[in-house]
Amino acid sequence: MHDAIVVGAGPAGSQAATSLAQRGYSVLVLEEHPQIGVPTNCSGLIGAEAFERFDLPRGSVIREFDSATFFSPKGNAATVGADRVMAYVVRRCEFDQSMAQRAVACGADYHLGVRCVGLEYEGDGVKLSVLKREPGGGEIPMSYRARAVVLATGVRYGLIQDLGIERPPRFLQAAQVEVEMEGLAGVEVYLGREVAPGSFAWAIPAGALARVGVCDGGQAIPYLRRFLRHPSIASRLRNGEVQIKSKAIPVSNVSRTFLDRILLVGDTAGQVKVTTGGGISYGVLCGDLAAATLDHAFRLGDLTERVLAEYERRWRHEIGVELRVGNFFRRLGGTLSDEQIDHLICAYHESDLPDLVKRRADFDRHRKFILALCRSNIFFHLVWGVFRRRSIG
Repeated sequence: MHDAIVVGAGPAGSQAATSLAQRGYSVLVLEEHPQIGVPTNCSGLIGAEAFERFDLPRGSVIREFDSATFFSPKGNAATVGADRVMAYVVRRCEFDQSMAQRAVACGADYHLGVRCVGLEYEGDGVKLSVLKREPGGGEIPMSYRARAVVLATGVRYGLIQDLGIERPPRFLQAAQVEVEMEGLAGVEVYLGREVAPGSFAWAIPAGALARVGVCDGGQAIPYLRRFLRHPSIASRLRNGEVQIKSKAIPVSNVSRTFLDRILLVGDTAGQVKVTTGGGISYGVLCGDLAAATLDHAFRLGDLTERVLAEYERRWRHEIGVELRVGNFFRRLGGTLSDEQIDHLICAYHESDLPDLVKRRADFDRHRKFILALCRSNIFFHLVWGVFRRRSIG
């Protein structure tokens, strides 16, 4: 009987394990893959706030960024920057492994190649039915018991659906390649309906390779193939055939993130930035809040929903408004035409937007910037034009 079992060794799960182990609890992390951090499909951008707030390991950091260049559908560009480091790009596999190593150093234990296939309440705890991968390729059934469970299974929702919780209702799809690319000095973001309708594409320098990808509502792979033929991209590529990796990104929450003795964190709970699809920072934050809530419940000797509901109240207090405002802005941005996007990019340096970015921009918390942007003259007139044309039509 462990105090807590964490299912999933991604950043959210490892942060929960670290925070619990630091408080003296016996923690076991179960990871279905034989190696932590493999496979991964991620841009690797993590906000500076998460590194500072949670003292995240920095050995996997490739470089820091304080700006990004946005390209309009007509090829006009605006470099949007702040006077401080906004984010770091990491080697994602190495980052996940260093998060796990930190948890182990605090006293957590990790079992790899162990796939959880069922949960059931048993006495004063939870029984986890698992299949353990054998060296010869087979799997043998086993079981573990814990007083509490943290589910950090990413976009695998079978376990929570068995518990009566439906998966998040809305998803994006992201597709990415790693390629050799010349002339990529910083983060580049491409907008427009030919690139990714209502969303965006990116090129991020990550050491010897660049990460080039597209985020879309469901057609990310064909849009990425087209984006790789974009004149601004294709002329700088030095690879031949490349392997495209894709993944689903939840951009809405599950109905609830707590049950008796069970908490949900990260992508499992839909705790993802709606504007960009990034989930590492919010996952780490919520993993830490889950550990703090369980610590309180252990001290009370009460692991029922009544006590664990505090977890949902805490994470919604931290990022709930961010998620709602981000959802509003994603829908609003999706109404802009290519012409309007081009106008916004062209007018950027002749408006009050550069000063607004320096004062309000935050890589992980977009609410204040979005609300200030919506009140700016240039954006107000763009959006007003949309509604005016609709009313006339």
